Amino acid sequence: MISLSTRGNAWPLNPLWLAIALVSASPAVLAQNGPQQLDTLQITGERVSESGQSVSAEALERRQASELQDIFADMPDVAVGGGAPAAQKVYVRGLEDTMLNVTVDGATQSGYLFHHQGRLVVEPELLKQVDIVAGAGEATNGPGALGGAIRFVTKDPEDLLRPGQSFGALLKGGYFSNTDGYRASASLYGRLTDNWSGLAMLTQTDHGDYKDADGNTQPYTGSERFTGFAKLVGQLTDEQRLRLSYERSEDEAYRLHRPHWIPSARNAPIDQEVVRETVTGNYGFTSSKNDWLDLDLTLYHTEASLEHINGPFGDYIGAMQSHGGDLRNHSQVGDLTLTYGVDYRKDEARLRSPLYGTDREEGSVVGLYLQNHYQLTERLRLSAGARHDWFELDEHLTGNSFSESGWSPNLGLRFDATEQLTLHGGWARAIRGTQVKELFVLDYYRNAEDRKEEVAENVELGATYRYGNLYLAAEVFETRIDDVVGQVTPAVLGNLGELKTRGFNARIGYDWDRLEASLAYSRARPELEGVPLSDDDMAIGTSIGDTWVANVNFQATDDIDLGWTGRFAERLTKVADGYPEKAGYGVNDIYASWHPLVGDQLTLSLRVNNVFDKQYFDHASYGDAGDVAHGLPDPGRDFRLSATYRF
Repeated sequence: MISLSTRGNAWPLNPLWLAIALVSASPAVLAQNGPQQLDTLQITGERVSESGQSVSAEALERRQASELQDIFADMPDVAVGGGAPAAQKVYVRGLEDTMLNVTVDGATQSGYLFHHQGRLVVEPELLKQVDIVAGAGEATNGPGALGGAIRFVTKDPEDLLRPGQSFGALLKGGYFSNTDGYRASASLYGRLTDNWSGLAMLTQTDHGDYKDADGNTQPYTGSERFTGFAKLVGQLTDEQRLRLSYERSEDEAYRLHRPHWIPSARNAPIDQEVVRETVTGNYGFTSSKNDWLDLDLTLYHTEASLEHINGPFGDYIGAMQSHGGDLRNHSQVGDLTLTYGVDYRKDEARLRSPLYGTDREEGSVVGLYLQNHYQLTERLRLSAGARHDWFELDEHLTGNSFSESGWSPNLGLRFDATEQLTLHGGWARAIRGTQVKELFVLDYYRNAEDRKEEVAENVELGATYRYGNLYLAAEVFETRIDDVVGQVTPAVLGNLGELKTRGFNARIGYDWDRLEASLAYSRARPELEGVPLSDDDMAIGTSIGDTWVANVNFQATDDIDLGWTGRFAERLTKVADGYPEKAGYGVNDIYASWHPLVGDQLTLSLRVNNVFDKQYFDHASYGDAGDVAHGLPDPGRDFRLSATYRF
């Protein structure tokens, strides 16, 4: 029995107006992964539109990714703000990640610790791939996916083993000049038998306070994070497979009570600790005798906690435990591919405070879903699906109970007009009922008794064009969320009205022999009842200027790779009353990697982020609402050095 300790509480840990977009997330994806993604879409079709993007492990290596901002840096329609790592929040088309369904290896990361901090704690070193689906989409996105889905996929032992290798080890060390920080990891992996393989990884990251480009140290922004990860993969029989994984992440620091604001009398530093612990099991059965049985079962248990020690209101301990599962089957009937199943999740949140004692909430959701893809002709593929979800919540603060249910249907098509031109489009609807509130307001906020479920509709149209090594794509979309939930009065959560966002994405790329280049653009304008979202619309979203991302990767020799990334945000002038405009900025990063030995046994890497030392505020960071509620500038120039050795 594994337990998560929260200084006094210990819980047992049991077992997708209207398109056109360049889909690849980077030049490397453009040249290599783009066609593979399209093939995958034809087979499994995990989304209504084809605007889904992926981040590969290779891209994370080039960035020497250490935090969320590094993971999504190549995507113009994904923004990460907050300045300090602990405060970083992810926004997709202007909607916060709280509006998306986020999973790690199929384990839903539910819950919201504190609206002044980011809710996602993930170690980039563990990741094999990150998939982002923007907008309400297919039934397989899970319940309540109003703004889409983010899927983190961790590495398997086979992803690290070289051809012919039975056992291996990987040691990695890195240095970050801006924070005078370091990163160290050790991995051991191998085949235990002919049918079983294992992976164990330990990662330690330690950052001091970062400096902005003006040379000012931003106090209390340092952090110390430790991650332990283990995975066991087995081929039980020719038809059966099993994956078991365990992850524990700890983040400790003496940081500001509200980490996304500057220090003030209302924002003093305190000791904080964030812990996330997840156990995941996946069982698969693929029949060798027929095409209608291809079963996947995922079971998971996650616990996350945030502890404020000796804070302005005393010791606050908030913890969330979530467990659930997803049982789905894939059936192939001629040209028809069916995916259908049932998913379930139960959440329990607790907050222990010296003022109000212990408060808790319990919520659950059960869903039935069916998604099909039909190859009507050689050039035309249709998709349709639906899910029905039942949401329930018991609010112990008031004694009220909430229950909502509803259908989330979707339609989509893909038409290969020519060998080079593909048109795609889709419509989807998603509902989200009342769910557990953020932990640190359990003893203060309550739900309005007439609160209704949120309902999102998303429409997209787009095209992709490939000619030789040239890739072009564009996409337009409109997302509307009715009865979006937020603060209707102080400390009361209810339906605020209609949130609508319209936007456009585009990308162009070309692949030469040793040179890859791409340019991507994104525009999204989220508005609540006709008013642009502001930085105070926490847990909903914020307004971000038009964003451009340029990438160039150059293989100078067989052993040396060079590259440049530029991210440019245009000035945002259409803002809510009382809020200042958001200044535009341009940030440039460069990298170089060298393999001095035969093969990839040793890799030496250099990356310089913000090479021109630009002083700027990311549009996804909290802005300026006075002397107290003022957000943090982003870090200045940062030299990152790393060495990786494979045994």
